[in-house]
Amino acid sequence: MRLLHWTLAIGFLLTEGASYAQAPINPVNDNNIHRIDSLTHQLYSSIPSHSPAGAEDAMYRNGADFERKMQLLGSTIPFEYHPMVEKHIRYFLSYGDEYFNMLHERMKTYFPIFEEILDRYNLPTELKYVSVIESNLNPSAVSWCGATGLWQFMPYTGKLMGMRVGFPVDERKSIITSTEKACEYFINSQSLFNNWLMSIASYNCGPGNIKKAINRSGGKTDFWEILRFLPQETQNYVPKFIAVAYILNFTEKGQNLLHNMQSEVLAPTRIDSTLHIQKISQYLGTDAQVIKLNQELLNGNAGLATNSVILLPYQASMSFIRTSDSAYSYARYQYTGYPTTTSATRYNTSSSNAAAHKPAVGSYKTIHTVKSGQTLSYIARKHGVTVAQIKSWNNLRSDRLRAGQKLVIRKKR
Repeated sequence: MRLLHWTLAIGFLLTEGASYAQAPINPVNDNNIHRIDSLTHQLYSSIPSHSPAGAEDAMYRNGADFERKMQLLGSTIPFEYHPMVEKHIRYFLSYGDEYFNMLHERMKTYFPIFEEILDRYNLPTELKYVSVIESNLNPSAVSWCGATGLWQFMPYTGKLMGMRVGFPVDERKSIITSTEKACEYFINSQSLFNNWLMSIASYNCGPGNIKKAINRSGGKTDFWEILRFLPQETQNYVPKFIAVAYILNFTEKGQNLLHNMQSEVLAPTRIDSTLHIQKISQYLGTDAQVIKLNQELLNGNAGLATNSVILLPYQASMSFIRTSDSAYSYARYQYTGYPTTTSATRYNTSSSNAAAHKPAVGSYKTIHTVKSGQTLSYIARKHGVTVAQIKSWNNLRSDRLRAGQKLVIRKKR
């Protein structure tokens, strides 16, 4: 069900988003639209980001008990017991709560995306745990040898798979593109080995080393029988993957009510090629988050995004689609320092973000009383100002409003 919801969200934004953004907004119906958006976001965010299969006890009693639990995942990946798996389970369980809190917070953001893409490629969703052992779910992670991103692609491998690598775009840091390329890699490996454990091992050491290990073992087809012929790092790689899958599903470390029971809903959003990530962030009032979600754009040029699509938080995406014309005018005004078309009376801003939040000379203050269903973007559009300005004038830290709330609005005389 979660995958269906995410797929529908992507389909709506990519197919309908552009036309919807340009459609004239009816002030009478805008509240109804926002109410639907709010209910949709509430539904999406209530979908668990990670649903452990059920933590029965902290540890298994024997290999048969371990495999019985792992079968509850219903995966086509054979999560088999091995002494090395137990070693890594004990090792990971020694990590403190701070590490697992960080991990669960990132799982809330990235796992829904991983699962949707893995499902689209008809791959086991448990492959998402590969990213945990690769990067600890850190899109900006860089290893000592230059592997980068959530899925730790090397520069040569990334280019070989058609990714843009280098300034001003490094798609190894793209949440969506890197996940899609990881899926392609797994599909290629499965076509060679038809064995999930070998395919996962090849993600670490390459298919050539897997073939060598098979030859050295005398043509064995069982992963555990070729284990000792693999490179030392790869010998630990698959047991570590199985251990992480076990811990996050069947131990107390996999239970985190603060993060498991909600998802951070991200929406791929089509944008104009003239925009800059920083200007979009300033307009939406979500500076750090938008930049963090689109780290592949090394110079912030949104026009370089794959298919002109960037990731935005769901509510920010809806706000951007509804007010895209104002966003473009704001971005151009910030860039040139001069008003464009009707934006001359819309923004009291200068070229710096700090000056944008100050009242303009010759302005006057008015009070807006929030009505049920109204949003910051709706109020900003109504008064010809920006969301960032309203939040600054009223010291707001979030986009949430309540009916009857008083907001200070500064407008030109």
